Amino acid sequence: MTEHLTPLGPTWQRTRPARTLLHLDSAAAGRSSWAVLDAAAAHLRREAERGAYVAALEAAGELETARSHVRALLGWQPGEGVVAFVHSAEDALRQVLLRWPGDLPVTVAHPRGEYGPNLAVVRGLGIGTSVVDGPHRWDPEAFAASFAAARPDLVHLTWLGSHAGTVQPLADVLSVCRAADLPVVVDAAQAFGHLDTTPARDADVVYGTSRKWLAGPRGVGFVAVRGALADRTGGLEQAEANVAGRVGLAATLAQHVELGPTAVQAGLAAVGAATRRRLADELAGTWEVLEDADEPSATVTLRPVRALDVAGLRADLIAHDGIVTTHLGTERAPLEMAAPALRVSGHLDTTGEDVDALARALLRRS
Repeated sequence: MTEHLTPLGPTWQRTRPARTLLHLDSAAAGRSSWAVLDAAAAHLRREAERGAYVAALEAAGELETARSHVRALLGWQPGEGVVAFVHSAEDALRQVLLRWPGDLPVTVAHPRGEYGPNLAVVRGLGIGTSVVDGPHRWDPEAFAASFAAARPDLVHLTWLGSHAGTVQPLADVLSVCRAADLPVVVDAAQAFGHLDTTPARDADVVYGTSRKWLAGPRGVGFVAVRGALADRTGGLEQAEANVAGRVGLAATLAQHVELGPTAVQAGLAAVGAATRRRLADELAGTWEVLEDADEPSATVTLRPVRALDVAGLRADLIAHDGIVTTHLGTERAPLEMAAPALRVSGHLDTTGEDVDALARALLRRS
């Protein structure tokens, strides 16, 4: 009998195509449901039948509902701020910075564990960066001390990292930023559809993506801007876009709301806790689980005890064992990661048998 790790497991499994690989890679790209696939395909058909621009106009109601879902998941009031659809989370950050009121920011402050590609976007625009020094789990007092020593133009926070499943204390740090009267941009790419995202309600900008824990189409993201910035930051949404992907995002947001965000969050936390405990036990002496067992996320980070080609291992797991995971190179958090790691990120349909299969494969190859 299948050992589901959460009560939502059978529903998640039933509502999407049967997998042909053991997929433990939701933090990279989740598996879309039949409803999402059908919605995107139906829009593409309407584009062929009626013309793409007419079809886009006819999809406006669905997309407005999707914007309302984003606002609600952020704890915003109906109609508050601006929610725009973009190509990706990275695109969202770039568009926000390019449209920053007045000149580009001079300095962006960020924690040491900031996502490497975000740093590349900021620096690629000629913007300086300053590191808020402190432990891996954010220390609000370290942020306050950093701002007192050198005031940045804005603060960028990646709430749940790509390189570790630590749920950072966003609300506490936002409170420090508010007290310092600093604008805050939050990367919620790993958090949206995964965590309770209402603690981001006080951020000025929140952006995310469709393809990860929401399990929507690739090539679609969103950016939400509130307060004075919403009136002064325009042109974020491009008309020339993958509208079918946006319709797919609308469908996956509707499905997430129907399942119940609180139930999904609890289910993913249960999957993460069960996976960590199981792997810590079965891989003792060969791999180390980096997160606390009860960290409330489904992202599990494994570090080999001895030197190992993690990228090659990940490729072998796919080619020979049919298991999809993520190789975490140090470029994901270049100021914090000292060595590569392996990320395991099962969704609600992950079973105990799946975790055991991964453990056996890792033992064979370690």
